[in-house]
Amino acid sequence: MNRTRMLALFVGAAMSAGVATAQTANNSALERELLADAGARASFQAGGTAGHDGSFFLSDAAGNNRLEIGGYMQFRYTFNNRDTVAPDEDFTNGFDMTRAALELGGNVGNQNLGYYIRGYFDTEGNGGFELADAYGTYTFDNGMTVIWGQFLVPSTRERMVDDRNQLAADRSVTDGIFSGEYTQGVALSYTADNFKVIGAIDDGAGTANTPYYNATVEADWGLTGRVEFKWSGDWAQFDDFTSWRGTEGYAGMVGGAFHWQTHGDTGNTTTFGGTAPADFDLIQYSVDVSVEGDGWNAFGAFTGRSVDPAGSTSVDNYGAVVQGGMFFTDNFEAFARWDAIFIDGDVVPAGADDDFHTLTVGGNYYFFPGSHVAKFTADVQWFLNDQPGSYLAGFSVPDQSTGTLPLAAGQDSQWMLRLQMQLVF
Repeated sequence: MNRTRMLALFVGAAMSAGVATAQTANNSALERELLADAGARASFQAGGTAGHDGSFFLSDAAGNNRLEIGGYMQFRYTFNNRDTVAPDEDFTNGFDMTRAALELGGNVGNQNLGYYIRGYFDTEGNGGFELADAYGTYTFDNGMTVIWGQFLVPSTRERMVDDRNQLAADRSVTDGIFSGEYTQGVALSYTADNFKVIGAIDDGAGTANTPYYNATVEADWGLTGRVEFKWSGDWAQFDDFTSWRGTEGYAGMVGGAFHWQTHGDTGNTTTFGGTAPADFDLIQYSVDVSVEGDGWNAFGAFTGRSVDPAGSTSVDNYGAVVQGGMFFTDNFEAFARWDAIFIDGDVVPAGADDDFHTLTVGGNYYFFPGSHVAKFTADVQWFLNDQPGSYLAGFSVPDQSTGTLPLAAGQDSQWMLRLQMQLVF
């Protein structure tokens, strides 16, 4: 995470005022020395430190109480073209602030007890602030970590890679359907040299910011597990999909996840009245492979989901993603991606059993080689199918992140150009 340095700004302003009268053309070296000494003295007097060590931070002298503040924004222009019926409205274009996020993190009392909070401004609506991540952690000396609060369901790797570390301007349509998004619960993770494992007891997928009795989305129980095995490289290399030239060597990892949740009792009619909650089980599983080397990367994933309603036919849908990128200079990276959703044709409405395929090609320009802090992305997405012809349960249009707009049945596919500027602070 990247953080802001508020205390350092205040201290810097105070020290600058104190030496302003001593400035001359010939004493710049002395001035720098005095400022550095004054800053250190102010820090010692306050009993803490402020600075940047990969993150902007405020901390006590021992590092037992630390606050990191940061955020990021992704500003985008989208040009969407599709074949509409009368009236002729084949293209839609414009700007939007796709994401604007603020985040806090750090530790309390000692360096083992941590926290992380992130929220997004509602850039599709009224600009209101909405909580996303909010969890605490405690890491034991043996590498075991307990996590509690609101966090991402660790079911798909594409969703687990942060917004700012994606290869394309945004995640795939496939991940938009199969991602578990946020849940509330307790998780336990363990990291060794070559493998990671995480298991969670939770409220089920898509239950962010809901009370435990919410009858609409809360599951009775949810269980999630993910295992990763790394045969080469460092774990930090898999925090993004990119592999920088000249700084990262060969790395490889395979991962697998399983998620189950059951519904039927939460929000029961005895307590709340009204319509009984839906009674069904959901099972989702995925496997993914990531490999990268000096200036190149590749990623592939397969996901399956089965929804089994009580007294009805189960629905089984599948998804796949394959993508790769390569640097041609230290600053410029080209990439391509194919993703698809394979529809269960036995249970969808007539004429809605087509698979849904998307092709994406584009490039990233990194203003600072080796960093996602300032990045310009341009890509073109081509949706080979229309939504009514592919019954995409769980995917609504229009969709801001992918840029997808609705199409009527029988109309041609759509394509779009996305130009995005990202800044991280």
